[in-house]
Amino acid sequence: METFIVYIDDKQYALQQIVPMLPGTDSQAAPASWILIGCPPRLNRHTGRWLTRTAQNKWRQEWTRENTEALVQLLETGGNKVSVRTVQGALAEFTKQIKGEVGAARVLDARRPKLSVNLDPVTSEQPQEKSNWTLPGGVLAISAAIVMASE
Repeated sequence: METFIVYIDDKQYALQQIVPMLPGTDSQAAPASWILIGCPPRLNRHTGRWLTRTAQNKWRQEWTRENTEALVQLLETGGNKVSVRTVQGALAEFTKQIKGEVGAARVLDARRPKLSVNLDPVTSEQPQEKSNWTLPGGVLAISAAIVMASE
């Protein structure tokens, strides 16, 4: 049974990435094992300051459940075995831990790329992409002021 480890931070984007990989209804492909890993957004420092660690973990678990339930239903109707987890710590280390538990697995990064944000690699072999669109906030503010003054 082939095992897939999938990192998800946006359910619509993940569905767009995974649905084309699934075999058609006429295919006799063997079911696979899918491990869906939710990567919830970070809480800002003001929110995190007022929530206990337990409440933060509960929110992360709920976020993961809500954002993976459509994909879990889709995969389970195809006869696949699905488990859902929430990421804890560095992604590359978490991937090593899971590969140690399940053995050989294919790792899929189905996280939505974001403008001016460099996403952490999910494996040590994955190249770190540098965004060319990253600009300091001051440069953007000055540019906006110049555009507004010219009008």
